[in-house]
Amino acid sequence: MSKEKLEFVEPVDTNTDNEYSRESVPLSARKSCFSLTIVWTGFVFLVTSMMAGGGLAAGLTFNELLLAMILGNIFLCIIAGLVSVIAYKTGLTFALLTRYSFGQEGSTFALLTRYSFGQEGSRIASLFVPIVNLGWYTIQAALYGHFIAQVFNLSYTGEVIAMMLSAVIMGIFAVLGIKSLAVFGYIAIPSIVFLSLGTAARSVQTIGGWQELFNYVPLQPIDLLSGITIVIGTWILSTATCIADIMRYGKSKKDVITASTIGLLGGNTLMISCGAIAGVAMNDGDLINVLLSFGLVFPSLLLLTTNIFTTNGANLYSTSLNLANSFKLNRNMMLAVLIAISALATMTQPYKIDSLFVFLSTLGIIVPPLCGIILADFYLVHRGKYIDYHKATFKKWNLVPWITWAIALVCVKFIPFGLPSLNGIVSGALLYALITYIVKPNVVSESKG
Repeated sequence: MSKEKLEFVEPVDTNTDNEYSRESVPLSARKSCFSLTIVWTGFVFLVTSMMAGGGLAAGLTFNELLLAMILGNIFLCIIAGLVSVIAYKTGLTFALLTRYSFGQEGSTFALLTRYSFGQEGSRIASLFVPIVNLGWYTIQAALYGHFIAQVFNLSYTGEVIAMMLSAVIMGIFAVLGIKSLAVFGYIAIPSIVFLSLGTAARSVQTIGGWQELFNYVPLQPIDLLSGITIVIGTWILSTATCIADIMRYGKSKKDVITASTIGLLGGNTLMISCGAIAGVAMNDGDLINVLLSFGLVFPSLLLLTTNIFTTNGANLYSTSLNLANSFKLNRNMMLAVLIAISALATMTQPYKIDSLFVFLSTLGIIVPPLCGIILADFYLVHRGKYIDYHKATFKKWNLVPWITWAIALVCVKFIPFGLPSLNGIVSGALLYALITYIVKPNVVSESKG
């Protein structure tokens, strides 16, 4: 099968940045579909998705939960595929892509948004993802500290200390860099697959078989659309943004679509469904309580340590790079600030299901319009082809995406029907395309000479 010709000029490597954070990935550095699938699936295998599944079990029947999970992940796959194709064609990080819409000046994240947000606008837009990522970091650090407190039967004060120390220790791995996390990665994926499947099997046995699982009636029913929104919220941020950083290494459109789909339909579906089964069996959406009730202390410790430390360390590492660039600070100094903020924030116990659901539901509403803007800018405004990044000159500011984002959020709030996430991405895309057609902002132009 012939591969579509890439639409950017391969740059000459004139620097020592092996991660291509400020340029398109050259053809020589592109990865196989298998490699992309492994990286993305490992990213998606996250224990907090199991928590989301366990929490959903408290409000949906198992049939409803399966439907919410399937529809939510299909939605995520579509978004992930569209963003992945942009990344593959341009070879750029999401950060660089935003310059085409928001503007130029910004962090590594801000490079993609420059095409739509403009030069300075991209710098502001670039702060969004790192801030949200810090929220995820705090939730997972608190979850790990909560687990340690449960294992050792610590008091409230002991739990607070454990959560704060978790945030600090995970941050140390971020200080050491991504390479220090690699050793965990070899253990994390097989351990989480084994333990999640084992937990699900044990749960089915505990409840009395599959028939009892499908006869389950939730204690606090929620509507199906809310369930779908929560499923979407588990990975909407990464599928709308961060996935570009991985799929820019793709060799073909087929490869990036395949890799992104397998990761979500395989990884996220497995996590949510196993968490839901455990939640139904034990009538408890708290994953930690479920695992400990099965007596799986050591396997649970292995799972949470490898999974959370790997994801969270990389999460904070990336966040520190973005924010350090935005605020012109040394990376280690920024890391110290972020660790301190996160350690203090764990005192709010954000691992609780109610807090997690509020966080996921909020992401499922505010992120889709941003994704709609990026997709509309590439597929509708620029007709599927950007000016080569190294030949482009960006306007400092573009107010159109900001106005669009605000109006789209209002639309989502007051539209009385449909799925909020879908309403957000559709309204964001259509509004951006319409306003851009009327205003015609000259955000990016080809450099002369």
